[in-house]
Amino acid sequence: MRRCVFLAVLLALVLNLSKGSSSDPSSASPSTTTTENTESTSETNSDLPSPTTTETPESTSETDSATTLTAITDTTGENNITATTPTTTTAGTTGDFCKPNPCGTNLATCVHLNTTFTCLCQYGFYYRDNDCHRGKIFPGVITLQGTYNDSVLTANFMQYEEVLNTTTEFFKYAFENLTGYEQTVIVKIQLLTEVRDSTKISVTVINLFMKNTTADNETVTSAAMNATYNYHFVLQYTGTSYCAVYTCDPETTMCEEYEFPQCTCQNGFSKTEWDVLSCSNCSEDCFQRENMYCAKEDRAPICTCIPNFETKGDKCVPCPVGYSGEQCENNSELILIIVGTVLGAVVLLLAIAVTVVSIRAKHRQDPEKKTLLRSGYSNPNTSEDRQPTMFPRVRTTTGHTNPGYQSNNPYEMRDFDDLYGASREPEGFRIHSRN
Repeated sequence: MRRCVFLAVLLALVLNLSKGSSSDPSSASPSTTTTENTESTSETNSDLPSPTTTETPESTSETDSATTLTAITDTTGENNITATTPTTTTAGTTGDFCKPNPCGTNLATCVHLNTTFTCLCQYGFYYRDNDCHRGKIFPGVITLQGTYNDSVLTANFMQYEEVLNTTTEFFKYAFENLTGYEQTVIVKIQLLTEVRDSTKISVTVINLFMKNTTADNETVTSAAMNATYNYHFVLQYTGTSYCAVYTCDPETTMCEEYEFPQCTCQNGFSKTEWDVLSCSNCSEDCFQRENMYCAKEDRAPICTCIPNFETKGDKCVPCPVGYSGEQCENNSELILIIVGTVLGAVVLLLAIAVTVVSIRAKHRQDPEKKTLLRSGYSNPNTSEDRQPTMFPRVRTTTGHTNPGYQSNNPYEMRDFDDLYGASREPEGFRIHSRN
């Protein structure tokens, strides 16, 4: 019986598995239809939308290209054949355009712009063919008209790139009849109005020509000024000095005007081995003066007194009591001294008050212990070695016997008071006979 049941169950499982395997291919594979009608094919192709090319920004650090597929219809022959060919468009990226070294490995420096880059050389050199070449310098300033904001001051913003392209285009046009023009470099951009959106900017530039050019300051200035009449957004051009574009540090140096200017240190400053445009060290006499050293304040060196000293005339003297730090500006010690003195005085006054109160309490007499004798009383019957008593002794006569019961209280009123009387004497009270 068990074998029959087992065989029945096994047969049912086999049937179920066979049904599942036969139904899987039909459900898993989609149905495909082939149409041989060329008319339907051509109609389908004609309904395809025309492709559009878009620029999508990439987040990678390298400049990539976006590839799109464009549908092309071939109408040769009876049948319409649809094919696709790739078209490449440059994608606007926000990555680093300066990798890996597009300006070469020599003296040129890559500057990252918004959608591209530019290569700059040191002062007096222009860039060409992945290298820097010595040139002739013509500095100047142009005024541009437009709508600008603070982003024009930063190289990787779009407005800066637009100004660079506009300036380069203008000077190429201006110097097209002059020989040897190579490059225009922007040194500084300045907003001319202190509002959020400025309508004018001043652009300080260096126009670089080949070393053997025949152009001079007069011809360059004249050509640039004449070009402003054909560019409505360029209001004017003026030549400027070499020091205006050499950027010596105005805080520590003085610029000496040459084609290659010299940045001379001001009084109290000196240069280090790596200084060119600034003086980052104090003069030698600072280190020779007593209690003084060279400190850096606001990126500029200054000769000042060492901590816990202050300047008095030409010397550094110690800080007064209670002061410390740079130029004796910290008075925390003085505050501690004042607070400590006040607290000490308060404690001393409290101690004195407690002492006085305790002494007074010690000498204060108890009302119950007040003597009944006035001041100056002395008992002649007491010897010096006996302590005086609080109450005086009462003296009576002892020559009479006590007939019967009589009270021993001398102050009690009795019938024999008529016979005896009390008299007050300096040494006390005395009982005497009235007879």
